Amino acid sequence: MTKTKLKFGIGVLVIAGGTTALLVQHQNQAKLREENQSLRQQVGQLMTENERLSKRPLSPRLPAPPLPVTAPTNAPAEDQPTNINLYARFKDESPKLTAAQVEAYLKANRTNAASLLAAYRTSGDPALLQQAMEKYGHDPRVTFEAVFAKNLSPEEQRQWLSAFEQSAPDNALANYLSAFNYFNSGQTDGGIQELAAASGKQFDDYTLEREQDDEEAYLSAGYSAAEAKRISDSWLTLPQFAPVKQLGMSLVALANAYNQSGDQNSAQAVFQMAMNVGQNVASESSSAALLGQLVGTAIEKIALSAMNPNSPYGDNGQTVQDQLNQIAQQRVAVNELVQQATPLLPTLSDQEILNYENRRRAFGEGAALQWLVGKYGPQ
Repeated sequence: MTKTKLKFGIGVLVIAGGTTALLVQHQNQAKLREENQSLRQQVGQLMTENERLSKRPLSPRLPAPPLPVTAPTNAPAEDQPTNINLYARFKDESPKLTAAQVEAYLKANRTNAASLLAAYRTSGDPALLQQAMEKYGHDPRVTFEAVFAKNLSPEEQRQWLSAFEQSAPDNALANYLSAFNYFNSGQTDGGIQELAAASGKQFDDYTLEREQDDEEAYLSAGYSAAEAKRISDSWLTLPQFAPVKQLGMSLVALANAYNQSGDQNSAQAVFQMAMNVGQNVASESSSAALLGQLVGTAIEKIALSAMNPNSPYGDNGQTVQDQLNQIAQQRVAVNELVQQATPLLPTLSDQEILNYENRRRAFGEGAALQWLVGKYGPQ
């Protein structure tokens, strides 16, 4: 058998064509980066300030003043913008996979940890979560989901919080949820120790992974690519943000208790802890749900509002009030963006929805909304 060989001239044309395609791709990527520059600058400022604060950590006095114990809640964080994801089809309820669809999906995916969790979320069958907890109790995605399982006793929830920390030792979210649990059960010192352990860790809430797994479950059940992305984005629950925000509020209450006892150094240390939590959640969630950024800045606002507005903030001559004003401006900008984008979402075709969802996962929800308004909004 003879082998054909490409001539040199044809090879040059192929290389030239490939180079042109790469240049076009590079130009498109550069345009996307320009569209996201404003949002990334805000995130960068928050991360820089967080790094500055982390270099001079303070430690509050232990034992800490007692805090009132509040009943835990699974209510969504109040800062979630309404209707941000409720558009087009499936806006009123999430379609649930049938037992037969779940069985086929699990069989195709070897019934592993990720597929069991996706099957649980897309079908609503708690037995699937229980199966994942029994078989894959050391997987961080499983321990995260288990922390929010219904009908857990306080002892069982404490066990799963510990399991989450052990399975995700570099994830600040595990420490934050554990700290909230300690505060909520009256064990304030334990909460302080958890927050000290969270210092320097990043915040990972597995949102993108959970969305991707759920999307694949819907695809396996016969939904189109646009439908699967739309459903997995719109109906994924985000239970982590309510306790994280309540943790920030508990820290501010604790700082006030230290102030009332005359211990201003401990109060300052706890205020700094609250700021670190808020900035960590806001910055590390920028590639996932916009709600994470809103909750993070809300925690910062709560902490700053309890401080002297004329106190210095940072090393650039700003005051606490200046930072509060900046957060207020950011919130106004987000609200305006959501208001502009919301009426556009139901008008998109399936392909346009797919384009939007792809951008949201690649660049973050805020950046995707900016792109949406810029492309489809009024001139």
